Amino acid sequence: MKNLKKFVALLLAGVMAMVMLTACSGGGNAADTTKEEAIREQLGKRTEATALCDNDGKVKNDSQLYKETAKLLDARIKAETSAFGILAVDFDVKGIDPAKQYVTVTLSADYKTAGLVAGFVNLITEKLGKIDASNNSVKLDTEWAKAAVVVRTNEKGSYAAIAIQVKNLAYPKT
Repeated sequence: MKNLKKFVALLLAGVMAMVMLTACSGGGNAADTTKEEAIREQLGKRTEATALCDNDGKVKNDSQLYKETAKLLDARIKAETSAFGILAVDFDVKGIDPAKQYVTVTLSADYKTAGLVAGFVNLITEKLGKIDASNNSVKLDTEWAKAAVVVRTNEKGSYAAIAIQVKNLAYPKT
């Protein structure tokens, strides 16, 4: 678990460095659902997500995971947005300690960063299974069990959370 925290901290530092170097265009007034669809389309290009895609090639939102992700994003927005509306990139991992049948990794950030965060899914899928604490048993490069993308907009800006759930290979079989 200690190595997982170190990895997440290192990955967060890398994402924040990339965000600082990325030019952001002005925010549009598109509906949250349109923004969600854009991220779901990007995630749908992953071969691991093929089974979760709709006819348009976008990852379908799992209703239960969507509710959990929305609750997490809403809480983060309420607690962490500054006067400028900036929400730092954050990773929430559930299901490793204690081991659950599924591991859920949720990434959340301001929407301007969301496309970049979605792009980091590749890095996360490669690295998470190499963390010692997971005994190489948790890998997001296997078929995804569920996914959800949530976008919220308020007077300070737009925010996004991406949740991916995979089977935990370390979960004891009964």
